[in-house]
Amino acid sequence: MNWLVEPFGYQYMLNAMWVSAMVGGLCAFLSCYLMLKGWSLIGDALSHSIVPGVAGAWMLGLPFSLGAFLSGGLAAGSMLFLNQRS
Repeated sequence: MNWLVEPFGYQYMLNAMWVSAMVGGLCAFLSCYLMLKGWSLIGDALSHSIVPGVAGAWMLGLPFSLGAFLSGGLAAGSMLFLNQRS
C-alpha cells in the first residue's frame, strides 16, 4: 500500500497533479461552452492543424512552439473567417 502514497512525497508530482486538476477543470468548463455554441469539433480541428506547423518548425530549425502558434493562429483565423462568411 505504500506505493499508492509514494508519489505524494515528491514536490514535482504534487505540482503535476495540481496542474492536471486545474487543466482538467478548465477543459471541462470550456468543452461545455463550446458544445452550447455548436463548436464541438473546433478543438479537434485546431489540434490537428497545429501538427504541420510543428513539423515545419522542425524542418526550419525553429522552436516548435513558434510553429504551433503560427499554424494554430492561421487555422483559427481561417475558421473564424469561414464561420462568418457561411
